[in-house]
Amino acid sequence: MSEQKNIVETAIEMGDFSTLISAAKKLGLFNKFSNEGPYTIFAPIERAFEPIPDSVTDEAFEDREYLMDIINYHIVEGKYLTSGLKNIQTLTALNGKTLKVSKNGKLLVNGIEIKKEDIECTNGVIHVIEEILIP
Repeated sequence: MSEQKNIVETAIEMGDFSTLISAAKKLGLFNKFSNEGPYTIFAPIERAFEPIPDSVTDEAFEDREYLMDIINYHIVEGKYLTSGLKNIQTLTALNGKTLKVSKNGKLLVNGIEIKKEDIECTNGVIHVIEEILIP
């Protein structure tokens, strides 16, 4: 079994989060999510960004406050494995807004299915989603 890595290292190693990684880098969040925690990340895979025109993504990257709000809506303080999420109805994201957790045969966050769950890291956990959470 390989040694656990922090959230940033794990996300980079997984290779399917390039836009998310770019946003975190632009916002100077690498240190925070490498060394602090624990955090639970609902990480949209790269495919989630495909329907969005490049011009819209570029605009979001230029608006630091907006970009931070979007990124922080995908992150919760604390480590929530799916076994714990099944017993929770809401979580507060780092931007202070509420995420709704529900079950419909599958575990959902704001109606978006968690496709790959419980990717444990030294400072938290990553759950993979296929859409972007919009505050």
